[in-house]
Amino acid sequence: MKKVFFLSIILLVLSTLTKTIAQVQTENSFKPAGEPIIKVFSNFHTSISEGTDKSALEIKRAYFGYLYNLSPNFSVVAKLDIGSPDDKSAYSLIKRYAYFKNAALIYENGNLTASFGLIDLKQFKLQEKFWGYRYIYKSFMDEYRFGNSADIGGSIGYKINETVSVDFTIMNGEGYVQLQADNTYKGGWGITLRPLHGLVARFYYDLSRKDLSQSTLASFIGYEYERLFKLGAEYNLKRNESYIENHNQEGLSVYGTVFINEHFQAFGRYDRLTSNMVISEDRPWNLIEDGTAIIGGVQYSPIRQVRIALNYQDWYPLAKNREKEAYIYLSFEYKID
Repeated sequence: MKKVFFLSIILLVLSTLTKTIAQVQTENSFKPAGEPIIKVFSNFHTSISEGTDKSALEIKRAYFGYLYNLSPNFSVVAKLDIGSPDDKSAYSLIKRYAYFKNAALIYENGNLTASFGLIDLKQFKLQEKFWGYRYIYKSFMDEYRFGNSADIGGSIGYKINETVSVDFTIMNGEGYVQLQADNTYKGGWGITLRPLHGLVARFYYDLSRKDLSQSTLASFIGYEYERLFKLGAEYNLKRNESYIENHNQEGLSVYGTVFINEHFQAFGRYDRLTSNMVISEDRPWNLIEDGTAIIGGVQYSPIRQVRIALNYQDWYPLAKNREKEAYIYLSFEYKID
């Protein structure tokens, strides 16, 4: 028994020493390196709505940055977002501003990932990736301002196993366009589930408080079958918008892609955004912005870094005194990353 015990101790010590030596050798052989980040969204579009004659060439957005790996575990990223701070404003076509989209320190070790600084947020990152056509149309929560794509703060994510991943974020709460220092923070919690091959679901909740609490609930489910097709659906709810009591918004987004071949895909999407009826009012509080959208088209990708899509986009307002909008777009994405 003593021989077995001492042999076990020796094997444990040798195993620990082997792992330590391997880690030291990896760190000693690591050479710090980086890579540029360049991504541009542009389009030509023309109105096909009755009684309107609008068309334009746009550079909708451009991202420029650099990712540098300091060690096997640490990296830093800095990225500028050049575009309009408000795509819906009357000046969005003629004014462009540069903002820091990212300025963050990132740590990765096995199943653990952490970041601090001006970071990408996780609330709709999975939905955006699954939708897959950010250069054509933002994902639901981004398009209708249920949340921000980046903010000052810190996040930590952990992959518990092949099925379950969790994440937590504490952030300023105002996004990367407004970086004021105040005493208001937002906390976000998320869980991602992959119970079957091709199937993914995510649930997310965040909360911030001033004189009143404001919260966001996001749920998503998606299924992809062997690069033949994929379908996704999400439901989102925002309570006390702008910290105003009983000003709630909710929305549904359903989207899918059919992979025709290596270079061609057909895609479609339906959005519905609504607001609630406030007591003593005879119409929803945000009726002027409520409505439905349909996006659909065909994408051609000659190489991985270039994507071109001929697509249709419309907006049907729920308010009867608002005009519907319909456009044909030729959209482009070109990138280095």
